Amino acid sequence: MLPGKKAPIRYLKEIVPVRVSKLSFLNPWFIKSLERYDAVILHSMSGFALELIGRASRETKFVWIGMGYDYYDLIYKKPHDMLGHETESIVKEVMPDFGKKGPRNPIKKLLRSFLYSNARKKKELIQRADVFCPVLPLESESLKSALGQFQPKTVAWNYGAQSSLIDGGSDLEFVSGNNILVGNSATPTNNHVEVFRRLIHIQLPESSNIIVPLSYGDARYREKIIKLGYELFGERFQPITEFVDFDRYVSLLRSCSVMVMNHKRQQGAGNVGIGVYLGAKVFVNPNSPLYEYYRDAGMIVFSVTDLEEELTEGFGGLSEGLAICNRETLQQERGREAHLRKTENLIAEIRQLAR
Repeated sequence: MLPGKKAPIRYLKEIVPVRVSKLSFLNPWFIKSLERYDAVILHSMSGFALELIGRASRETKFVWIGMGYDYYDLIYKKPHDMLGHETESIVKEVMPDFGKKGPRNPIKKLLRSFLYSNARKKKELIQRADVFCPVLPLESESLKSALGQFQPKTVAWNYGAQSSLIDGGSDLEFVSGNNILVGNSATPTNNHVEVFRRLIHIQLPESSNIIVPLSYGDARYREKIIKLGYELFGERFQPITEFVDFDRYVSLLRSCSVMVMNHKRQQGAGNVGIGVYLGAKVFVNPNSPLYEYYRDAGMIVFSVTDLEEELTEGFGGLSEGLAICNRETLQQERGREAHLRKTENLIAEIRQLAR
């Protein structure tokens, strides 16, 4: 079931979803019909999802597939807590509305608050989800710490977007270039500026370019980062402002023996996973749950705070031995077989709800 009937479907290839009105939650017959399902699976805790929970009976079971962006407003008290000091200065200058949700138009804002009245009850309503599948299981603890309690049962599952690469690319060569990848998008939580400041103090190989994906995010922030990037690195700075297909993107990442993901929150997980698989030296903000996740799993990732020391001692990806170990561990953790086991477990949990 897909809320919204107008926008074209571009990425769903295997199924044709039933499309309903974005305001179908206002129909009591529609809400009543949810009771006949074993569970309603919510792809992110959107405003639509909150209205379903708020209006449904207690008999309706909900499974929340967390996407990260739909619960970080609960973990962090203020959006600016996710920013470095220099990034915060840029955001205050070009994005004064950073962290504010909903339409900027006051009339549209008032209308939305009327239609989506349950949005203000988010902390209360998420407790009614029976199962929660975060991007990383340890994020449930972060929610519990921030909220004081967290009722949904945590089940390890998320979309296996990388499983085809992890299982089907065993012959894919490791990284071979001297380029550096910084961040994953034109969003301030990448904290690009703080990474740039570290890189300008390192003697980089002449063949190294700074590759910065900026194909989606905020246009105001993107322009600021592009301007600063060219000022600091000249022609070595290579922003990516257009979407590229997956195979071409992986080929681009193979030219990056170093990847730097300076998000304090969990973000850029796809890039981190591919970087680890390709044997790159991946540097992650130590406050990110991704850092703890990969280290606990026994994989080699580095802290952004160690960037200067690591690159000064030698530029390049991991040794072949360490790269192979990372790849094998990643296959065990996130390969197709692991994803199938998690899916079977999730289905078993849903069956339990139906009893």
